[in-house]
Amino acid sequence: MRSYLVLTPPGGPDKDHRRTLVLPDGFSWTALLFPWIWLLWNRLWIAGAVVFLLQGLSGYLASMPQFQLAGGLFGFALSLLVALEGLHYRSETLIRRGWTLEAVISAPNLDAAEEIFFAGLPEPEKQPMPVSAEWAKAPAAGQTTGWNGPHTGLFDHQGGR
Repeated sequence: MRSYLVLTPPGGPDKDHRRTLVLPDGFSWTALLFPWIWLLWNRLWIAGAVVFLLQGLSGYLASMPQFQLAGGLFGFALSLLVALEGLHYRSETLIRRGWTLEAVISAPNLDAAEEIFFAGLPEPEKQPMPVSAEWAKAPAAGQTTGWNGPHTGLFDHQGGR
């Protein structure tokens, strides 16, 4: 089972919860393979810039024969750190920006987590259907106006005259 964080936007959730986020918490393969790109994609600008510079430094170290192993290990450790803690850092950044942590849900996948959270919400009040327009109402007896009036098209679908 994986844990999922449910975050609502600043100012409260929308009426239909379109902006509510359900984020996985844990390891990210994409963040392991492309750490600084993953951080920039998730709008973690400063962390993305720092990781970009540190990966450049690890590449420079790996190009030197005496520091080749150290540079490779440093680059891998940096990628592993972003993969393990990137999702948590993203959720904490959103909370600092005003988002509210509503729930932490354990579920086998994202669909199940969304179903668990949204099934627990209260039902919205049912609104009565709006009154139909005058032209859509059924005509009075003997009235031949509107949709039930004489046909002016090529075909008479209501039978012959």
